[in-house]
Amino acid sequence: MIDYQTICQELLQGLDSRKKVVLQKRFGLADDEPLTLQAIGDDLDITRERVRQIENDAILWLRERKRSLLNKPFQQITDYLNDYGGLRAEQILLEDLGKNRFQNHVLLFLNLGDDFKRFKESDYFYTLWAIEEQKLEQAKRIIESLVKELEKRQALAEVQELVKKASIDQPVLVSYIDVSKYIFQSPFGYYGLAHWPEVKPKGLKDKAYLVLKKEGEPLHFKDIAKSISKLPGVNTEVLPESVHNELIRNEKFVLIGRGIYALKEWGYSPGTVRDVIAEILKKEPLTKEKIVEKVLEQRNVKESTILLNLQNRKYFEKNKQGKYTLAK
Repeated sequence: MIDYQTICQELLQGLDSRKKVVLQKRFGLADDEPLTLQAIGDDLDITRERVRQIENDAILWLRERKRSLLNKPFQQITDYLNDYGGLRAEQILLEDLGKNRFQNHVLLFLNLGDDFKRFKESDYFYTLWAIEEQKLEQAKRIIESLVKELEKRQALAEVQELVKKASIDQPVLVSYIDVSKYIFQSPFGYYGLAHWPEVKPKGLKDKAYLVLKKEGEPLHFKDIAKSISKLPGVNTEVLPESVHNELIRNEKFVLIGRGIYALKEWGYSPGTVRDVIAEILKKEPLTKEKIVEKVLEQRNVKESTILLNLQNRKYFEKNKQGKYTLAK
C-alpha cells in the first residue's frame, strides 16, 4: 500500500508558502477538515476567487514539477478504478485507499490527475470519480436494465442473480450499484429498488416488515423487536411495546393470536377469530372440524376459542346437514 502522506509531504516541498498553505487547508492535509474557498479566504484575508486562483496555480505547478512523484499514486488509483469498471463512488474510493487517516491525501492526488474526472451528485448518481465519461454511460445502461428486471420480479435478488443478468464481473456491478440512487443493498445483503421498504427501511413499520420478510413466517412482537435491534444502523434497543403498538394499527400486519404477527400479503385475513370464521363461511357451509382446521391456518389460538365463537347464534347457525353457515 502506498504511503500517501509521505508522498504528499515530499510533493509540497519547494512549493511557494502561500500555495502550500492553501492546499493544506483546502484538502485538510494537516489532520484538519477540508475548508471551503470562502473559509480559506476569510482566514487569509483574501477573496474566494483569489484562493481558487492560488489553488489552481499550485496544482499546475505540482503537475509540471513533481511528475515523477505522482506516477506511483496515479497508477494505483488507475488500477483501483479499472478493477471496479472505471468508476467508484467518491466516499467508498477514499475509504478504500485512504483508510481512516489519509482520505484527504488521496483526494489531493485525484485532483492532481488529468485522467481522473469527478462527477457531482445528480438525480441518478452519487458523487463519483471515473476514468472516462463513457464508463458512466455504461453504468447507467446496466442500472436501467436491472431496475426493469427488479420491477418485473418485484422481489429482492442476490448479487449473483444480478451479475448473471448484467453479464459483468461482480466487483464492477457492485461499484455501479454503489453509485446508483435506484438500486440499494438491503440490511440482509440482498438487492432491490431504493423505495422498497425491505431495502431502505425507515420507521419501525418498515423494519418489522423487513424482519418478517426475511424470516418468511409469523413472529411474536418481542422477537420482531429483538431482530430489529440487531439490524445494521440500529444503535438503540427497540422496545417490544413500541413494535406492538406500531403493528396493531397497520393493515400490512395481522395479529394472528398470542402476540404473534404475520404479513397480510401472505394470505392472512385481518380481524377477530369470529371475522375469520365469517370469511371462511362466505364461500360454503362447513363442518365444525373443517372450520377449526381452516381457522388454525389463519390464527394461533386454542381450538376451544374457535368453538366458543361458533356458538354465537347471532352470527352462525347449523343447517340440516349439520354444517355451519352464516346466520340469516
